Amino acid sequence: MNIYNFDLNLLRVLDALLRERNVSRAAQRLSLSQPAVSNALGRLRELLDDPLLVR
Repeated sequence: MNIYNFDLNLLRVLDALLRERNVSRAAQRLSLSQPAVSNALGRLRELLDDPLLVR
């Protein structure tokens, strides 16, 4: 992972997901759409090579 290419907004999404434990509620908290948060979660999983927040 190249830290210089890391989108820091993804950390806001991760924080909301960890707090809410639900993609839809995290999206609401961030004033984003559910697909946008799901996409961000996918990007985080890929960047960190980790299956984050698996059901």
